[in-house]
Amino acid sequence: MAIATWFIVLTPTYGQAYDTLFLKNQAPLKGKVERIRHGHIRFDLLDVGTIEVDLNNVVTFKTSGFGYRIQTANRDFLIGNFATHEDEGRVKIISGDDEMDIAVRNLSEVNLLREEFFDRLEGRIGAGLTLSRFNNVGVYNGDLEFGYDTERLEMELSGNAIYFQEEGVLSRDRENLMFRTNYYFSPNWQAVAMINYQRMLQLGIARRFQQGAGVGLYVIQHKRAIGRIVSGLVINDEVSVQGFRNSYLFEIPVIFEFTFFRLSKPEINFRTTQSLFTGLTQLGRFRNDGSTRLSWTVINDFQVGLNFYNNFDNQSPAEFQSRFDYGLVFEVGFQF
Repeated sequence: MAIATWFIVLTPTYGQAYDTLFLKNQAPLKGKVERIRHGHIRFDLLDVGTIEVDLNNVVTFKTSGFGYRIQTANRDFLIGNFATHEDEGRVKIISGDDEMDIAVRNLSEVNLLREEFFDRLEGRIGAGLTLSRFNNVGVYNGDLEFGYDTERLEMELSGNAIYFQEEGVLSRDRENLMFRTNYYFSPNWQAVAMINYQRMLQLGIARRFQQGAGVGLYVIQHKRAIGRIVSGLVINDEVSVQGFRNSYLFEIPVIFEFTFFRLSKPEINFRTTQSLFTGLTQLGRFRNDGSTRLSWTVINDFQVGLNFYNNFDNQSPAEFQSRFDYGLVFEVGFQF
């Protein structure tokens, strides 16, 4: 097995003002705080590159520039900057004329707001390959993520694919590409819109175009866990592997997203997204799309992980197709 991963990160250009990160038993670091998520702070170290630091090791920090969109475990939603605090493990949030004192560990998610359009973009591209010389079978997989943030708007493009090659014949077994936007009304509520393309041959779907809108609610915002429920209305346009097309298929989705992260050794990250769809045009049709990932850091940046995907459709559009599709992938990786 050979696995290759590429990261695309658009690095900010600094002016005269730098952010300062104070760590335990280390000299202060100069650079730019880019993001806080899942208990880690991503810091672009001046003239060195991007590093990720466990929030348990952060004494305090200060920032400058355009500002940050800040969400806390106490369900606060703020736009502002950070200033150092005299107590270890705490930081001050400066939002307009207001000031808030908070523990660093209670910063649920922090996103850098940049003034220039291209400076707000970031992304990741990954690819993998498994070959067997005994039966001449190859399995190719890939994934991508791109994001764009403003003060209240998030846009995300994500996708994944699995291709099989046997005896020189390539089969596009599974493809998924989604564009989604979230607009924050408050710390808990968001307006959500999405456009999705899917191909799942095991369930008889040659292609499905899906578009929808709804609302999202954070039901869990903790220093170690985040959970959200999304619901609304989606419209599907489906073509089966037999060439039959069904348009204007309305469904009600209920989407649950949950992330848990543990910072003590070994560091563990668990994330699952389960989407349940109830048919309105096709009464009695129920579907499920899901993905789950468990990873943990064994030594330094050396990671071991399991990826599981699951799909169910009680009324597959193609005759004699399976109602279930699932897969489990074991991976070994290095984070840098």
